[in-house]
Amino acid sequence: MIRARDVLEAAKMARYAASFLRKRLVHVNLQLLYDCPMRCRICDFWTDRYRDEPALTARQVETISENLARIGPQIVSIGGGEPLLHPQIVDVVRALGSRHFPVMICNGWFVTPAIARAVFSAGAYEVSVSVDYADPRRHDSQRGVEGAHRRALDALNILNQARSGPWQRVHMITVVMDDNLEEIEPLIRLCRSMGITYLVTLYSDSRGSKETRAVPRDVSARLVALKRRHPEFVALRGYLGKFSESVGSGGIGPCFAGRNLCNIDNRGNVALCIDRMDEPVGNILADDPLVIEERLLSKHESNTCRACWTSCRGSIETLMYGGGAPANLLDYYRMTRPVAIA
Repeated sequence: MIRARDVLEAAKMARYAASFLRKRLVHVNLQLLYDCPMRCRICDFWTDRYRDEPALTARQVETISENLARIGPQIVSIGGGEPLLHPQIVDVVRALGSRHFPVMICNGWFVTPAIARAVFSAGAYEVSVSVDYADPRRHDSQRGVEGAHRRALDALNILNQARSGPWQRVHMITVVMDDNLEEIEPLIRLCRSMGITYLVTLYSDSRGSKETRAVPRDVSARLVALKRRHPEFVALRGYLGKFSESVGSGGIGPCFAGRNLCNIDNRGNVALCIDRMDEPVGNILADDPLVIEERLLSKHESNTCRACWTSCRGSIETLMYGGGAPANLLDYYRMTRPVAIA
């Protein structure tokens, strides 16, 4: 029997595919709040600068969801800070899931069976948990909290058992830095044993207190080789293939932030990306979203920044503009394909 939800999801996916083919805005990073119990050296959203910032309410997120839908269904990456600190996180996911494709990256500290079930039942498409090192002591040291590694692995198991539909995914995600490349293969093997999949993103110098991202210049070759050996490693090979270029030349250009992706902060202000929040083009709670889209596109056309190659832009740009389309589409299918519920 065809369910009403299945029909709605199919229609949403068709609209998203149309936006994607037209190379419109398809990805939004949404910062709910700036608070976190961890003290990571690769992030600064827990610092005094953000301490008194307000959080978006579930009602405001409902308005954001409605307004974004006028542009088209979006992949909305819910972040922070730590998104699971938000007291209305389930309502937030539900508000977004009715019109969009909500995904989330968290540190795993606040994941419980009840929260995991509720988030997936509310419509989350995927939840990723950040794990930086296979060595628990190194992960805990980087996160500034003892027990962070254990809680992250527990969270991954809990989330995987809580999925309510085969279209929902659980990933481990690692920020590739100067000192953890040798940790990646053990982490992939750990994912295999847990029945989940593995992703990476490249550290950006724009955030946190690590001095540089002095990743080895052969990082792309090493990551692509790992991908060939391990089917659990589902990152797009075209995205991985540009890590070395990014490290060697300070990023990848041109950047399509503003055309295909954008950032919304905890006040509803819209900017090209998370590193350009001080240059908003409008407020999604107050302004016409189609006007905001036009302003984003105008801002994109004058943007010369190439300072990062993080997964939020890298995956979208690889699919839209990268070469090797069949291989990348196959990788994307493996990243998002339905997985049977145990």
